[in-house]
Amino acid sequence: MASKPIRLRPQTIRIDAPRELVFQMMSHFGRGRLPGDNSEASRVVCREGDRVVAEFRTRAGFFTYTTLEEVRLYPPERIEFRHLRGPLAYAVEEFAFRAVAERRTDLTHSGEFVWSGFPFFGRLGGLIYTRQVFERAIAAHMAQVKSAAEARAVRSRVFPNM
Repeated sequence: MASKPIRLRPQTIRIDAPRELVFQMMSHFGRGRLPGDNSEASRVVCREGDRVVAEFRTRAGFFTYTTLEEVRLYPPERIEFRHLRGPLAYAVEEFAFRAVAERRTDLTHSGEFVWSGFPFFGRLGGLIYTRQVFERAIAAHMAQVKSAAEARAVRSRVFPNM
């Protein structure tokens, strides 16, 4: 790694749905999009137990980015992502799921990245542009997860209302 990683600001959203349901919805890669999500698609390249290699196409601002990522599933506590190929030299992310009540979940995202192999310019570009775009894309994605999970929780037979 040529430059010190830039940390993303942790983001948390409260979802009125059980943790297991939210985890399930976020870990079904390659099986369609969340309702209302036109900004991201995924395709599973390889699946071995709780390890998935997936290709993600994410629209952020005016650009669409394609990444290949290793995903580790730790049901129902967290999902970890490790960047293998794409526009960033390095990136790791985590979504953590914390049950705060029987049917409420705090979903928290954290991560870090290195923009490119150019130490000064890569860090500057990462701080000025990439971090903001990355954080906005994550906030939008988390809002879509919240909306979809809450709608599904209302009609779920697997996770009935209590």
